[in-house]
Amino acid sequence: MTANDTPDPDSLAISFDPTVARRLQALAADCGEPLDARVRAHLLEWLGDWGLRVATHTVAPGETLWAIARRYYGDGRKADVLAAYNRIADPTLLQVGDAIAVPEPAESAPLPAGQSPYLHGLHDRGGEYLMERAGKPGWVLCSETVGADPNDWSSATYADLAGRGLGVIVRLNNGYCPGGTLPPRQDYAAFAQRCGNFVEKSDGCHLWVIGNEPNTAVERPGGPRHGQPILPADYAAAFRACRDEIRSRPGHEADQVITAAVGPWNSQTAYPGNLRGDWVTYLADILVALGDALDGISLHAYSRDADPASIRSEERMAPPFQERRAGFRAYMDFMAAIPEALRHLPVYITEADQDVPWEDANRGWIQGAYDEVAAWNGHPAHQRIRCLILYRWQRRPHDIWHLEGKREVLADLEGALRLGHRWHP
Repeated sequence: MTANDTPDPDSLAISFDPTVARRLQALAADCGEPLDARVRAHLLEWLGDWGLRVATHTVAPGETLWAIARRYYGDGRKADVLAAYNRIADPTLLQVGDAIAVPEPAESAPLPAGQSPYLHGLHDRGGEYLMERAGKPGWVLCSETVGADPNDWSSATYADLAGRGLGVIVRLNNGYCPGGTLPPRQDYAAFAQRCGNFVEKSDGCHLWVIGNEPNTAVERPGGPRHGQPILPADYAAAFRACRDEIRSRPGHEADQVITAAVGPWNSQTAYPGNLRGDWVTYLADILVALGDALDGISLHAYSRDADPASIRSEERMAPPFQERRAGFRAYMDFMAAIPEALRHLPVYITEADQDVPWEDANRGWIQGAYDEVAAWNGHPAHQRIRCLILYRWQRRPHDIWHLEGKREVLADLEGALRLGHRWHP
């Protein structure tokens, strides 16, 4: 039997020898069940769990499907497997930076420098010694204020982190209140060029988050009282310009440019089609506006208090948001809002915290948070969460939210490091 091409890629038309076709139809009639239901059941039994374990490969300059197949399967002839799974009609049209899903790889390819196989990480430099002491270098997120001057070429280096095996994510902001995480709309092109300048002259990082919680009033250009709201279409326009600039720079053609995390439980930005200011709808609208012009998705996850049990709570919000989760598992609402076409992308939880200042007590909250994400990733149908980064490490003047120096809570972190939950594609 052979499969025929059909206009609908989600349908399969299978032709049989006439005698076999009559036998199948007659047997289905004798059993009193639809033929397509029986065939579908047998095909699913044959399929089993094949194709649920999927790696994602970003096309590098000069790569072909043959080369990618040889890397993951040891056999370039399996390029047909990649073409079929990714619905690639013409392999010669591969572009640098394209994301190729690799079903059932023989073994995972080595991670590039600047990425970590672990889930754990810290917001800010300074605490990486804890991860290194445990022999499990995780992630470090650095937040940079770059402004929107297209003639500014100032930069930073992250090569020291990447060279020690740590994963590196850098968040690029225009400024802080009242400057706004993005500049005013008329300055998006200048901001994008400035981001490109920064990226080109910086080394050791290839994962860039554009902005922070654009649905919150405090992140608006002009400040929370009189600032310009950042609507999903605005954010998508700024993000697309930044991604184009970053990936146009030498050595950064295949960089991951990642969407800003949306502030959970925040309804300050309402607009036509989302009059409630629903934070989950806000994220979904950004992703729809971007289409496939993104390389990863950033989320924030918080619990209401320091009780580890609150991490697993299914408590809902009060009306009019009664369908939304009220605690840490708000991340599940965000995950459910990601369009099907984007569920192959990595998801990065770039801030995880309690909605109260860190107290110097070992309650097991940190270990509970990593257990929660590891359990989520263990479900074969779930889009994978690449990391969970604790907010924040660095002690700053008048800052009560930091982890640095709090011995008991660091003991909780060290317990999580001993477990060393890993990310599996």
